[in-house]
Amino acid sequence: MALPSGSEHTLEQKKPPPRISVFRRVLPQLLACSANNLILFDNGLVLSFPTIVVAALHNASSGELSFDTDQAQWFSSISLLCQPLGSLFSGLAMGPLGRKRSMMLLNIPFFTGWAIVYFAENVAMLYLAAAIMGFSVGCTEAPILTYVGEITEPKYRGTLASYAQLCGSIAYFVVYLLNYITSWRTTAIFCSFVPIVTLLAISMVPETPLWLISRGRLNDAEAALCWLRGWVQPREVSGELQSLILYHKQMTTGLSIKKESSTESQEELVGINDMSLRQKFGYFIRPQMMKPLFLIISYFFFFYASGFQTTRPFLVTVLETYGISQDDAENSIVVIAAVGILGYAACMVAVKKLGKRIISLVSLSGCAACTFALAAVSGQSHLTSWFYTIMLAYSFFSSVGVAPIPWMLQSELYPFQGKCLAAGVAAAASYLIGFLCTKWYLDVQNLLHLQGVYILFGCFSCLGFVFLYKFLPETEGRSFDEIAEHFNPKEHKPKIENVYL
Repeated sequence: MALPSGSEHTLEQKKPPPRISVFRRVLPQLLACSANNLILFDNGLVLSFPTIVVAALHNASSGELSFDTDQAQWFSSISLLCQPLGSLFSGLAMGPLGRKRSMMLLNIPFFTGWAIVYFAENVAMLYLAAAIMGFSVGCTEAPILTYVGEITEPKYRGTLASYAQLCGSIAYFVVYLLNYITSWRTTAIFCSFVPIVTLLAISMVPETPLWLISRGRLNDAEAALCWLRGWVQPREVSGELQSLILYHKQMTTGLSIKKESSTESQEELVGINDMSLRQKFGYFIRPQMMKPLFLIISYFFFFYASGFQTTRPFLVTVLETYGISQDDAENSIVVIAAVGILGYAACMVAVKKLGKRIISLVSLSGCAACTFALAAVSGQSHLTSWFYTIMLAYSFFSSVGVAPIPWMLQSELYPFQGKCLAAGVAAAASYLIGFLCTKWYLDVQNLLHLQGVYILFGCFSCLGFVFLYKFLPETEGRSFDEIAEHFNPKEHKPKIENVYL
């Protein structure tokens, strides 16, 4: 495969010219990720909001609104039911729209949903708001994580991707704290300002260079890269730009497609844009795409099966079952959310040194130990203080690994072509799993009681440990090309020697 003109010299550069400080080089990437992460903050607000609404309205004896048990389960899970639709829509729309434009447009339905919540006069309006915001949450996952993966350098990618998940965790704490101070309606007012701020922030950051290259906008890609690498001159990013051009060309041309003729079967090299629909489907289901997709969907299953996220909407009810009063339970969820923030922060600090694989295994081990311990203290009122301590540890171990890392893997495991659709499919699968777990949780609890539920969670955590130990590779600090080679090592392709991808 011929290199782009002028790339022979620039690809020999192993490192960017040491002309700027590390702080100046990282700062624009941090700023761009911060603007992007405001959407994930809004996601966290949406996902945590059912906890305070269910606590206020479930079997409420006074007030204009009240949930029975079935309505509480539907309100808690309806957003998860709508999120797969948003994920698939986003996966298809993000390619032509771009990452930046997609993220800007998503703030409109978020604001609409919060407005409906505030003015809701009946349960149906709350269902409508949950559906709209659930669809919006589903639309965000692909552009958010793809954006982070495409603007950051490999050595910072893991840390900045975990920073994204930290912002979502902070949202849980903010919602629970606001509920402690005021009502759920007033909390919705505060939340409605977040999409406005997010829209303004995202408008100020560049599109990803890789997407701009895919559209043939090389000058814009160069300008975006200059901005993201410390507001430098074009000559200082020329090597990285040529590497990205070569990576994109490698991912979109030179694809071996079997072509049947009347006399023999032969292979033809074509570009992806010249493929038929059947050929594109065959390209999508190749091992480089299907193996990471299966791995990530499985990881999402074990995330919900480990239990903490599944019980989160009913956390106040769970705490009450263990002998904690409703007022104390509502105060406790604030502390539990704060410990979750510490878990996400620990992941952000440790991921570069320890890697995603070790953190994932430690996280699932901790979840297994905590769930078995919660089962052991179930029904023993004299051990209530122990239950609270174990629940804090449970929040930490869930937040340090199984909650953020599958989303981090979404940003780096897929090849560029098909990345948007694959990320959308995986996110849709995650939300569908979450919907089923949340919708049936109270029914399972009534059948098995809390002790049996936590034993079930512990067994799934152990199973998840075994699965990830066997199949999860370490991706921290590895280039996109190296990751692609891991999932399809037999495929012959030119070796790219570069440190930028």
